[in-house]
Amino acid sequence: MSDKKAVSKSNQLKSAAGALLKEVISKKLNSLKASKVIRGYEKERNFKHKDFKYEKQFLANFIIETYDENYIIVRSSNSFRFDRVKTGFYDLEGIIKNSELSEKIIASIYLVPDSESTNTGFLSTRKKISDKTFYSPASHLITMSEFIKFLEEYQSNILIEREATEELKKEKGSFYGKRGNEFEKEIVGLLSDFANLRKLKLKKLAKDSLFNIVISKILSEKNILLEDIISISATNSIPLLASGGNPKTDIALKIMISSGDDIEETISIKNTNLNQVSCHDYRVKDFIRVLNCEKTRLAKYLKLFQKNPSYKALQEKLPDDFSINEFTELLKNKKDIFTEWVLKGEHDDDNLVSPKIQISNFLLISKRGKISFYSMREYILILNGSKKGKLGVPFSWTYPSKQRGKRIQLKLPIITKS
Repeated sequence: MSDKKAVSKSNQLKSAAGALLKEVISKKLNSLKASKVIRGYEKERNFKHKDFKYEKQFLANFIIETYDENYIIVRSSNSFRFDRVKTGFYDLEGIIKNSELSEKIIASIYLVPDSESTNTGFLSTRKKISDKTFYSPASHLITMSEFIKFLEEYQSNILIEREATEELKKEKGSFYGKRGNEFEKEIVGLLSDFANLRKLKLKKLAKDSLFNIVISKILSEKNILLEDIISISATNSIPLLASGGNPKTDIALKIMISSGDDIEETISIKNTNLNQVSCHDYRVKDFIRVLNCEKTRLAKYLKLFQKNPSYKALQEKLPDDFSINEFTELLKNKKDIFTEWVLKGEHDDDNLVSPKIQISNFLLISKRGKISFYSMREYILILNGSKKGKLGVPFSWTYPSKQRGKRIQLKLPIITKS
């Protein structure tokens, strides 16, 4: 076979592989749409630069619209070559920074076939991105199999949140009568409203108003004067984790101050009438990874709990040389890391794409119309002193509905200010 024919044959094979890859993606996205996990998606969509008229400046192979009105953009390639990846990165960069969707993108994915998983160029580039020595506009540089896992984790998170929302709908007298994304949007609107900042400066805003409670607390924590604040903006478009799951941060806040040293803060939200709410939902392998306890007794206990996810079931199934007391003592030794991971999302280095925005530093609780706002450090101290929780940490242990034996779910005690 001549060199020319060989190249032609190779290109045909790559084209066929690319078409198959897109077909598999479309099938998966159709399934997610049918399950109402996503609103919908578009294929081969071109974007213009917001400051120019040309309509086809940047290309996305898939644009996925989530149910909370954010977007996941996908740029795919039949192979990983450094000269080719630059084109894909250019498209992603342009869409992220200069399109009408810029403020609503929660994941930017550069996708390659599974065959590239052994490509040294692909592996070394991904390592450089992970080590923060190489810039990438893609939040996720992944293979097809990894992308399917990403979508499955995203789906699992959405379904778990949906189940929790349905339970909360049964409560009476919920604050604003809103849940989940609706409540987040309302808070984003309140915190971004310049009229509220003006009223606060003029001392015309009620002390128990959400805006006053949140902003005054943050300024106090950061030792910033109110008169130095120029503007405040908020968003609930938070980047997804590497796994496809949701980070602990629900709202990111940007405070512009006169010195030019702008402040960025992150807030987790719990809106409930209950005394405890679900706050953490992961597979046992993630608990073991974050706690760095592979091949230890603690790992064995965690696996036993996932398999038997209740105190009674665990006690009944414990081997003769295992005990609840030992499990508790082993967890106590990891209590700080454990609690900071569960509440803040900290220490999950393999899963954090943008730690600065994904790790939550503050907790906003709305319970029966009353707002309580804490720094995470403050709330952890309160939890540790409350003697609530089980197995040596300040949380209750269970499993998500329909996921028995597959995941561990933790519940957070809700403590409000008097």
